[in-house]
Amino acid sequence: MPATRRRAAKGNVRFDRQENDMQLLEPTDNAVQAALRQYEKLFAAGDVDGILQGFADDVCVRYGANPPFAGKDALRELLLRRFSAMRDYRLSKKLEFIRDSQIASSWTGTWIDSVSGIRMEVFGIEILRVRDGLFVEWSAAVSTWQSKRLEQEG
Repeated sequence: MPATRRRAAKGNVRFDRQENDMQLLEPTDNAVQAALRQYEKLFAAGDVDGILQGFADDVCVRYGANPPFAGKDALRELLLRRFSAMRDYRLSKKLEFIRDSQIASSWTGTWIDSVSGIRMEVFGIEILRVRDGLFVEWSAAVSTWQSKRLEQEG
């Protein structure tokens, strides 16, 4: 079976890129940890289509200083806009807690601003609500700043 058709079942998460299916079937600790690792890879690759697979078509989003919005198309636009300003994005997500159908996680990351060439850092905390295996709400508070780390430290 080609790699694009391989189905990986990690905990209760199903990833099948060929069938455009990434669902969090049960928000258990193992399943959520596996999903966070997968999202680290998707965000680092700037894989907007891969990221969107886990979101419902009518997802409600509150992200940083952006006005709240709904829908996968609007989320696609936000992600494309963010990724267009970044290169060498590195992300690390940490599960904070799971309560019923809600997941809270935090993340740290670095990237190089594609216009200025300045290394940036980010800290975020998010709450996601799951319904039928997909994220239906994503609320994220995000702080970004210019890194004080030397470029060679990466």
